[in-house]
Amino acid sequence: MTSTIKDVAKRARVAIGTVSRVINDHPDVDPALRERVEKAIRELQYRPNARARRFVQNASPVLSFILSNRSVLSPFHSAILQGVEEYCAETGYFVMFTQYDYSPDTPPSDLRLPGVLQSHGIADCLILAGTNYENFITAVEELGVHYVALSNHLVTSTPRAPFDQVGWDDDAGPYEATRYLITLGHKHIWYIGDTSLHWYKLRYSAYERAMTECGLETLGQTVGLADNYYANGYACTEMILDHGYPMTAIFAAYDEIAFGAWDALRKHNLEVPRDISLVGYGDDDAAQFKMPGLTTLRVEKARVGRELARMAIEKIRRPDNRIPQIIVPVSLIKRGTTRPVSVTISSS
Repeated sequence: MTSTIKDVAKRARVAIGTVSRVINDHPDVDPALRERVEKAIRELQYRPNARARRFVQNASPVLSFILSNRSVLSPFHSAILQGVEEYCAETGYFVMFTQYDYSPDTPPSDLRLPGVLQSHGIADCLILAGTNYENFITAVEELGVHYVALSNHLVTSTPRAPFDQVGWDDDAGPYEATRYLITLGHKHIWYIGDTSLHWYKLRYSAYERAMTECGLETLGQTVGLADNYYANGYACTEMILDHGYPMTAIFAAYDEIAFGAWDALRKHNLEVPRDISLVGYGDDDAAQFKMPGLTTLRVEKARVGRELARMAIEKIRRPDNRIPQIIVPVSLIKRGTTRPVSVTISSS
């Protein structure tokens, strides 16, 4: 049963007003009383009802965007957040951002939850973005908080039912990109991406299917050689070149990986696309403005954010309904880093 402010006051043997002043961090509370109240709060696992304070203040409904295990500087997730904010501004909702790092191995009961979950009722619905694991999902569900999730970076031991989540198509896009390179005459197409990451494994499976259907050998550098995306692309490409493996094209699982591969090719005096065609994934800003522009798979990140916000608001309005998942398509953007395989014509 959820504890109330009255329960805290009774446990601490103080007036309700004293508990309220401690919760709101008023300076005029005797230190001994403050310690008793804080101890009672911990023992009862009391979470102050911030929603009641919002109603008194006539504030807008609140969504909380929680970015888990990702840098706040990530351009990919920043664009998703921008889509959330745009939709909420149009519909009269307020967005609160929280960055949260945790280990997937921590039991749900031992997670040090972000403040938005420690203060009961502060958010009407959560948007769980970044990389999330079962332990955090379990903790959120045990609290009884409504949430929707970004599906692509949700790592669970068993597949989730296709409800209350939004993502993009990590199968059709990589498959199309690989088939495109094959239609350009490429046969030695390398996939670079660490398949220990669930989403890169899905992209590799689509690449593998396209290659197999065309009777071509899969050439995957699927073990990460660096934690940084750029450094991994650089190191993997160097390894392929140093071993002298045949290669006419690279499909990189993310744009930053492609940029690392690009620089490694330059170091070996290989030009893109004259010698090696290159395809990335994500279509971040740098992909558009590099010279030549990077051929890549575009994820409509702002659209993903808008769909997450729309679903979260629908969850608030109909909390008992499970909302079917939404998968946003990706599109192949052809720019200057791909071309047909060069054919050497011998003179007779």
